[in-house]
Amino acid sequence: MSDAGHYLFVYGTLRSDIPSSMSKFLRRRAALVGKATTAGHLIDLGGYPGFVRGSGKTTGELYRINADQAEETWQLLDAYEGVSGLATEEYGKVEIDVQVAGGGKFRARTYAYQLPHAGKTEIPHGDYPPFYRNNPAHRKFTGNE
Repeated sequence: MSDAGHYLFVYGTLRSDIPSSMSKFLRRRAALVGKATTAGHLIDLGGYPGFVRGSGKTTGELYRINADQAEETWQLLDAYEGVSGLATEEYGKVEIDVQVAGGGKFRARTYAYQLPHAGKTEIPHGDYPPFYRNNPAHRKFTGNE
């Protein structure tokens, strides 16, 4: 296991296969370690996904944040996700265990949905890109509709 403060697991609009300004931002400030999975599932929040820890499997990517820009990068990611540490916010920054395709276990940070989610639609197979491509509201959120 590696130090979580250096690694970020992304599952939604930050993924490299989602055309968003923030996914481009992340690729400039971090190195892609590889495709990865973690325990949990994704829910539809209207224009973007939410990750819920627990049952299921979520597919995403693992990034190693560039050390020389780490503090500023985390601050900008927190702002994008609306995270300041309050329990009343949609997301909280949490540490999770991640399995990288081809081998390797890492401890990483991610942004988990922390509000009640009963009645929210689950995103099939815990994999966001197929859902994104077929959902105009999600493409509009990233400026691609």
